[in-house]
Amino acid sequence: MQKNLQRDFRDIVGEFDKLIAGQGSTLSAQDEFQRASLRLREIATILSGTAGHSPFLTAADVTQLIGRMQTTTMQA
Repeated sequence: MQKNLQRDFRDIVGEFDKLIAGQGSTLSAQDEFQRASLRLREIATILSGTAGHSPFLTAADVTQLIGRMQTTTMQA
């Protein structure tokens, strides 16, 4: 399960980086952006509920990306 969370996180980061760079991104659609934001919150919740630390992904990374996405939303 942790690898799936990491994969989802990595995919969202890649699309977000494209969006910020002005390249074509699936996150340019409002519903996809909202879906990615929701998925990040789900990942953060799962990570906070697991005993021990994930070797693949940290809650701090997820929280940081959530913050970056919220800032981007506010600027748009």
